[in-house]
Amino acid sequence: MTKRCDLVNWKKLAATIVILIVVVAAFWLYLVQSYESELGTSNVVEIDYSSSISNSGTDNQLAELTFESEAEDLLWSSMEISLLVDSKSNSCSFGSQSVEGESSGKISSKLSADGLTFTTEVDSTDAESFTYLDVAQQLESNESDFWMKFSSTDVFFGDGIKWKFIEGNDFSDVDIVPESELSNDTENRLEWYEYDLSVHRVNPNDGTYLIENNGSWFKIKFLTYYNSDDESRHPTLQIAALGNTSFPALENPDLVVPSPCKIVHGDNDFDNWNSNETIILVENGINICSAECTLELQIKFETIDVKINSPEFSLV
Repeated sequence: MTKRCDLVNWKKLAATIVILIVVVAAFWLYLVQSYESELGTSNVVEIDYSSSISNSGTDNQLAELTFESEAEDLLWSSMEISLLVDSKSNSCSFGSQSVEGESSGKISSKLSADGLTFTTEVDSTDAESFTYLDVAQQLESNESDFWMKFSSTDVFFGDGIKWKFIEGNDFSDVDIVPESELSNDTENRLEWYEYDLSVHRVNPNDGTYLIENNGSWFKIKFLTYYNSDDESRHPTLQIAALGNTSFPALENPDLVVPSPCKIVHGDNDFDNWNSNETIILVENGINICSAECTLELQIKFETIDVKINSPEFSLV
């Protein structure tokens, strides 16, 4: 009788353990699937398409954009504004846009609305070999001449790079060359992220890297480890020149051309689209809509879509 009771108790205990494992696994799966990135914004954009849009001229006002109430200031360096005309994309910026077209390599760079900052996605899916990046040229490089190399979560600076990590600073706040000593350690991988076991995510550390190479200074911020399809091993960075350093990628006509849609704003703050600020989109010497067309506005902040009320407008 005692043995039978012991067997029943063991069965109950085993059943309880199985149930607990199932419940914990289900809860963990829920956390993973319901994970929401800290990137992006809750701001909502209101659009007033201009009644002066015409099929002629090259300097028409296209639209006025404002935020709904309770908005936050947004960095222009993290903003992408695209005006689709019959599905053809035209970037809106303070001067330049990236050349449209799919990247055939493992480096994909997109110029932000400020016309100075690249958002650069690196394909590091190959765990057996590295993807090499030339920061200044914004192009894929090779083993003998690179600024950074990537494989899975492993990131290294190239020989000759000096660097410093400034913790907690917004990207736009880092605007001067530091006087403190820089590290020349390029042998060890960068500790650029933390792993959140609860949701199985790689999260970049909060801060900005300063790097120097032969007198050229750049700042780099890791935004995410995931692409737009939420696939891992695609580290995405913000990159801009620092101080008086020239940025060769901005002068490369294969990467950058004048933007056909110009942003006009009403204050002297070129760092932020302020929460109470109205901006105007105008044609920049190009007749964007020369016949009947449909305009659609798309906005991304930190690679995440921003909600827009009534994003489409038809011109007849």
